[in-house]
Amino acid sequence: MRNPLQYFFNATVITDAGEIRDGAVTAREGRIAEVGARGAAPEGAETIDAGGGVLAPGFIDLHIHGGGGSDFMDATREDVEQVFRFHASHGTTALCPSTCAASLDEILAAMGEIDAYRSRGARFGRALGTHIEGPYLNMSKKGCHLPEWVRDPQESEWRRLLEAGPVSAMTLAPELAGARPLVEALRRNGSNVSAGHSEALYDEVEESVEWGVNHVTHLFCAMSSAMNNRYRMQPFLPRGGGLLEAALLDERLTSEVISDGKHLSREMLLVAFRMMGCDRLAIITDAMRGAGMPDGEYAFGPRHGLIAVVKNGEARVPDGTALASSVFGMNQMVRVFYELVGCPLWQAVRMGSLTPARILGVAGQLGSLAKGKQADILLLDGELDVRAAYVAGERVA
Repeated sequence: MRNPLQYFFNATVITDAGEIRDGAVTAREGRIAEVGARGAAPEGAETIDAGGGVLAPGFIDLHIHGGGGSDFMDATREDVEQVFRFHASHGTTALCPSTCAASLDEILAAMGEIDAYRSRGARFGRALGTHIEGPYLNMSKKGCHLPEWVRDPQESEWRRLLEAGPVSAMTLAPELAGARPLVEALRRNGSNVSAGHSEALYDEVEESVEWGVNHVTHLFCAMSSAMNNRYRMQPFLPRGGGLLEAALLDERLTSEVISDGKHLSREMLLVAFRMMGCDRLAIITDAMRGAGMPDGEYAFGPRHGLIAVVKNGEARVPDGTALASSVFGMNQMVRVFYELVGCPLWQAVRMGSLTPARILGVAGQLGSLAKGKQADILLLDGELDVRAAYVAGERVA
């Protein structure tokens, strides 16, 4: 049994607005009681020496498919727990399990196992509702999703997905026929709606924001832009924007980046950061089952999914022409963003914790080391490697 009173000390404490050198955090009954400068430990507290490292809030991943050899689409207890366990070792204490384009039965089976995991508690991290990525994607921007399962929204189908919930978010292409009633139903359901894998033109995105679209999936990846949209070859028309430009310019939209240094170069991350800032831009992993595994071949999504070749920290389609998700954990993503962009560490951490919490509407409970919030706490070393992760004060094995 853990001590209900814990005192974490001897660390740089990352808060939601800066850093406290030689700081400390007190947790009581699984919630944060005090954050501040190091002092005397409360009487009777378990003392946890951070060894001069970093105390940070647990990371929250909005978009994640798998890791450690498993994928949520495997739809078994063992595989779901394996994904959570692997990503807890990289500092993720809460996440939105992501599905992919597949049959309705496969998606529902995955959602059922995710819900069963949630009902057993947060042993390896919190499940914050399923992120349904597809099947309502634009075929030309399908990425590594199986083409035979990419389709337009069908109300009889998506109503079953919403009933199976909870659905934290759905990624869809808003230009598809039948997208509007789905977007409106998702918003009534309390779900985020993310435009992604899309050929939408700027005006179409702006119209979809009026319906309820409020987020954009993996910025710069699998999306239309002024340099690459379906009207780019039309004569006598000025070059118009697409989903990318709408994400950067429309302050009603939030977005996310895969900051592994493989998907986006330093200058692309800088553009995203300078245009959107640490409050509109979240860091995600978009990790697939090959994360944490030796180089080799791994399926994206279900085990019969598209095969990706993992080598040198990348997952690529077999011909090498495109990336197929990522193989990094959140602490690695935050570290790469921090090093490439050169922002303060607290801002990079915020993009992996408080910003996604706000996007999900759970910032009152999660996302920062603040009094009254859940004691989801990371002990990191100077390289941001994870020494220990705690969920509600319980150390994750």
